[in-house]
Amino acid sequence: MDSLLLSGLEESIAPPAPDNEIDPKEITKMPRGRRPKAAPAPKKFERREALKNRIVGLSEELTGAGFTDLLIPLVPIRPVASEVVDEKTSARIGHVEETLAVYLQRTSIKDNLSQRPPFDHVTDPIYRRLMRDFIQGAQMPEARIAALRDLSGRIKSLDETGINYSIIDGLQRSWCYSTTVLIALHRDQLVTDRCITVEAWDYFRPFIEKLGDPETAARTMLSRTIRYEIYYNIDLEGLLHYMVTFNTAQRRMSLQVQLEIMRKPLIDEIEAAASIKVFRDSLDIEATGKTQKPRDQFAASDIAVAAEAFITNNAQTSQKEIAEDLLEKDSGYTATGVDFGDIADVVYMLKRVAQDIHPLVLLIYTDEPGKKFYFSGGGTFLTGFAAACGYVRNRNNMKMLEGALEKLILLLKQPNEDPLGLDEYQDLIKNITSSRGKMMRRLVYDTFLRFFLGTTTRLEWTDAYRSLSLT
Repeated sequence: MDSLLLSGLEESIAPPAPDNEIDPKEITKMPRGRRPKAAPAPKKFERREALKNRIVGLSEELTGAGFTDLLIPLVPIRPVASEVVDEKTSARIGHVEETLAVYLQRTSIKDNLSQRPPFDHVTDPIYRRLMRDFIQGAQMPEARIAALRDLSGRIKSLDETGINYSIIDGLQRSWCYSTTVLIALHRDQLVTDRCITVEAWDYFRPFIEKLGDPETAARTMLSRTIRYEIYYNIDLEGLLHYMVTFNTAQRRMSLQVQLEIMRKPLIDEIEAAASIKVFRDSLDIEATGKTQKPRDQFAASDIAVAAEAFITNNAQTSQKEIAEDLLEKDSGYTATGVDFGDIADVVYMLKRVAQDIHPLVLLIYTDEPGKKFYFSGGGTFLTGFAAACGYVRNRNNMKMLEGALEKLILLLKQPNEDPLGLDEYQDLIKNITSSRGKMMRRLVYDTFLRFFLGTTTRLEWTDAYRSLSLT
C-alpha cells in the first residue's frame, strides 16, 4: 500500500516534460507512420559538379581558414634552369619548383582552353592510386602550364604583369591535387556535402589520418614542392598544338574532341553566324552531366566534317582524315582552313539545314524517332547531304544551291507522310554489309544530288542504290 502511495506521489510531483521534448508515455499514443525516405545518393555528374565548385573556391577557402602564411602573394616565375626554345612554335620552356599552395593560386581547373572534361577521379582506380601516393609523399608527373596574355596573346617575359596561366597538360592532376587537400581538410564531411562517395573516403581515410589532424594534414600537403613546366612566348596556335599533341600521346583523346579543339575557330564562327545550337563533348558533357549529346542538337565534330564535305564536295570526308590532315599541316589550327567566301557559303548551307530543313523533319516525323534525327543524329547522313550541296555550289553557283534547298523545303511542306522517302532508304541500307559507312554516305550524296540537279522530282533512293551496285 505504502509503495503504491509513494509511486503515486512521485508521479504527482514529477516535473512536466519540457515543450521541446516528447513524454515517453505519449510515444505509444503517436501514430506509426512511414519513416522519412533518406535523400537519394547524388548522381555522378552532380557529385563531380559539387566537388568542382569546392575546388574552384579552394584558395579563398584556405585564406579564410588561416593558411595565409602559405598563400603568399604571387611573384614572377623563376625557372630552376635555363629555358629551352621550341623551334616549331618559338615557345620558351622552363622547369619550375613551387609549393602546392602557390601552384593552386597560380592555376585553376576553370578557364582552360578546350580540354576534355574531368571525370570521377575518386572512383577511377588509376587516379585514386595517384592521389593516395601523393598523400603519402610521392611526386606526381610534371604538369605543363602556358603563360598567356588574356588566355590567347603571346608574352615575351615571365616578369610581365597581367599574365594568365592555362593548363596545357595536367588538368586531371591539378584536379587531384585540390581534391586531396579538400579530403585532408574536411574528411568525411565531403561525403555529407555530396562531393565524394563513402567508399572513396574509406579508401583515403587511413592515409589521410596518418598525416595528423585536418589542419596539420592540409599544411603538410600544401607545403610540398611540386615541379611543372612553364611555356611562354606562345600564342593560341602553339597552345592548341601542344594540347592536342600531349593529350593524344597519353590517354588518347577522342576524334570528336580533337576536332573540337583543332577546328574551334571555324566551329565558333559557324555556330554564331548560322545560329546553330552546337554540342561540344569537351564542354557540354561536364556542364550537363549527360554522356551523350541530345539527338536533336548538332555535334561540333559533325559540323566540322560537314563543312569540309561541303567545300570539297567529298562525301567520304571523315573525322579521322580531317584530324590527321590538320596534324600534318603547317598552316595550324587557328586558321579556319578556308577563305571568307567558303565560310559564308558553309554558313548559309548549315543555317538552312538547322533553321529550315531540320525543324520540318522533326515535325513531319515527330512520332518516329528512327527517322526524325537523320540530320542531327550522326555524321553519315549530314556528310553526304553537305557534299551534294557542295557539288551544286562548286560546279554551278550559290544561286543554284539556294534554289535546290528551296526545292527540298517545298518537298517537305507537301502533304506527304514520308516526303524524304526514309522508309525506302532504311530498307535499302539493310542490304549494305561491307564498307557500310562509305556506301551510305555515297547513297545519300547521289540521291540528293540527282534531286538537286532536277534528274528526279523526289528522292529516288532505289535508283541511286542500283547505280551504286553497278559501280
